Amino acid sequence: MLKIASFGCGVDSVAALLMDSNYDEIIFADTGSELPETYQFLEYFEKKSGLKITKVKSHLGKIYDYYHKGRFFPLPTFRDCTGKFKITPIRQHLRKKYGKKETFEMNIFIDYDEFHRMRTSDVKYIKNKYPLVDKKITREKCLKIINDFGYDLPLKSGCFFCPFNNKKRWIDLRNNHIDLFEKSKELEKRAMYKENGDRKWNIQPLVKIRGKDSQTLFECRCFNG
Repeated sequence: MLKIASFGCGVDSVAALLMDSNYDEIIFADTGSELPETYQFLEYFEKKSGLKITKVKSHLGKIYDYYHKGRFFPLPTFRDCTGKFKITPIRQHLRKKYGKKETFEMNIFIDYDEFHRMRTSDVKYIKNKYPLVDKKITREKCLKIINDFGYDLPLKSGCFFCPFNNKKRWIDLRNNHIDLFEKSKELEKRAMYKENGDRKWNIQPLVKIRGKDSQTLFECRCFNG
């Protein structure tokens, strides 16, 4: 069984690899729509750590283009983004590189504070493992580990137009990446309105920068750190 690390380029996954980088392969699923800072940190982390990180992409192309062309966007309660742009590309890469007889231990880096996100793999050839949860390492501990190793702290990874963005993240996007903020607004408009301006769906908007943040328990389940 080969040991695979699903690297999200966020705090949890960076801390995990700094503690233990003994994996047969480290894989980053690139949706093509991460923040520029995430791609910059990925390059920085590879260079500073000396680790080789495999980047895989979906055959569907960039996730933003996929939703823009389809005139819709992912919803917290209904989405196919994780499966199509994270899980499937990783699994296709593993099958192509190692063959259909190989089995894998998939190490997913969520911290102990998020143990409720643990899931059993839905395929027999992959066994999910959660090393940070097993060691009861919290988010706070992950931050300390990164600091102790002398590394910069990464931003929270994830697509710039993620439906789980809270108000602060949307405001930060507007203030720091107005181009990506406008692209998010364009995606929202294209999905929610017809060509003549009539509303298509009775749904909540994608971009939320006013009012209180939702108190629902929905959260992104991407393999991000």
